[in-house]
Amino acid sequence: MQAIPNNLRQHETSAAEAAALIQSGRTLAVGGYTSAGYPKAVPRELAARKRAGEPLAVNLLSGSLVGQIDELLADLTIRRTPMFESPAMRRAVNERRMVYVEQQIAKLPRLLRSGALGGIDVAVVEALGFTEEGRLIPTSSVGLMPLLLEMADRIIVEINSAQPAGLEGLHDVYLPGRPPERRPIPLLHPAHRFGEPFVRVDHDKIRAIVRTDEPDQAPAPEAPSGIMVQVTANLLNFLELEAARRWPGGLPPIQSGVGNLAYGLVTALGRSSFRDLKFFCGTLNEAGMELLLSGQAVAASTSAVQMTPRVTEILRNHGHSLRKSLVIRNQEITNDVEPAARLEILALNTGLEADIYGNVNTSHIAGAQVVNGIGGGANFAQNSGLSIMLLPSCGKGGAISTIVPMTPHVDICEHDVDVLITEQGVADLRGKDDVERAEAIIANCAHPAYREHLRRYLDRAVALVGGHHPQLLNEAFDWHRRLKETGSMAESGIFSSGG
Repeated sequence: MQAIPNNLRQHETSAAEAAALIQSGRTLAVGGYTSAGYPKAVPRELAARKRAGEPLAVNLLSGSLVGQIDELLADLTIRRTPMFESPAMRRAVNERRMVYVEQQIAKLPRLLRSGALGGIDVAVVEALGFTEEGRLIPTSSVGLMPLLLEMADRIIVEINSAQPAGLEGLHDVYLPGRPPERRPIPLLHPAHRFGEPFVRVDHDKIRAIVRTDEPDQAPAPEAPSGIMVQVTANLLNFLELEAARRWPGGLPPIQSGVGNLAYGLVTALGRSSFRDLKFFCGTLNEAGMELLLSGQAVAASTSAVQMTPRVTEILRNHGHSLRKSLVIRNQEITNDVEPAARLEILALNTGLEADIYGNVNTSHIAGAQVVNGIGGGANFAQNSGLSIMLLPSCGKGGAISTIVPMTPHVDICEHDVDVLITEQGVADLRGKDDVERAEAIIANCAHPAYREHLRRYLDRAVALVGGHHPQLLNEAFDWHRRLKETGSMAESGIFSSGG
């Protein structure tokens, strides 16, 4: 590996000079995937220009949410795609001060190539350095980096010496190409390598190279709450029964999302009797890295590794030995529906609320206020071998039931949810019609304080409306309305309509 090839050394510059290449009103694409492998110095300089009073505004595009960048650039972003991870950006979106194009990240490559999202003026990415042939070596994520570099008019590269050298050799980049000449994805198992350990880049597009020495700001994992411990216990009990019946050779490749619940899920798997675990997911967290190191997990395919201090230590000391089991891919592979379906992955996703039929809202509060965006969970759920949704049965000390008559926003529809699990129990929805699904969810997953009210709602809907999917449209959102008016779904009178 070399830091900067001879033919590119004239482009080495400061972060401020590189940031000056980004003009107001243009589209800026940044590398990184779920707060891993993102550029640090140039976005910081852009934020400094804004604070200094420059009327700077950009359209911001990335492969996924990119926490630190989203927070830094919240005040100067006028259009964001496809996800975000910033309270300031969330406020701007929900106050309609920022245009937010929410998008399933599996569809991003197609939308970009079709021109539906416009062009890319400047792409800023992070790398460990260059190969001897001048290819870029990514850091802790690949994400959408290859496609962003292909489509960008100009490129800025940050060479980050704080990222562990043990990341080199873990990457596997494969570009299927454009339809109708798009090639098949020849993935046979999560650790299968069939691409290149670098990203090809057109040197003529590179306008600036900046040296940095700053680690990823990965969120520290938090200990799961008592409720979430019980949710994961119910999951493991279900998986043990399912494995005995369906997977005697071990669990299929596991997909889990991001955040504390995903960390708790993978940690719980580490305490289970399951061995030879395999992961096929967008992001690998610290718990997953520990399982790889211990040997309890034998393969992991991911688009990003969350670089906590412990993960950084693991890669510095064991990066070379993990090359047989850990593969960091571009998201055109990790989030593509075809390998997920062919591997029949076990999809473990979380939601904010679910209705009695199993439709799940993962992204919006009260149907209107977006939290972070849909991401890739819906694509994994739809194309998995088994789709499991996990959530607590209530929130805010019991003021909110997460099982409601109807969700005001749906990200994952009932047809893509096989099993619903809360701390109350497990509802296996396979082979059930809609009313049978509702009965199972109410009986097994709803909080006891809300269970009888949900049952009465369902009985009234069946009696008064009937049909295959009974709903009382005049009261389906009474729970949400009462929550907004009183601060609780459990106030007296909320369930009185028709009861």
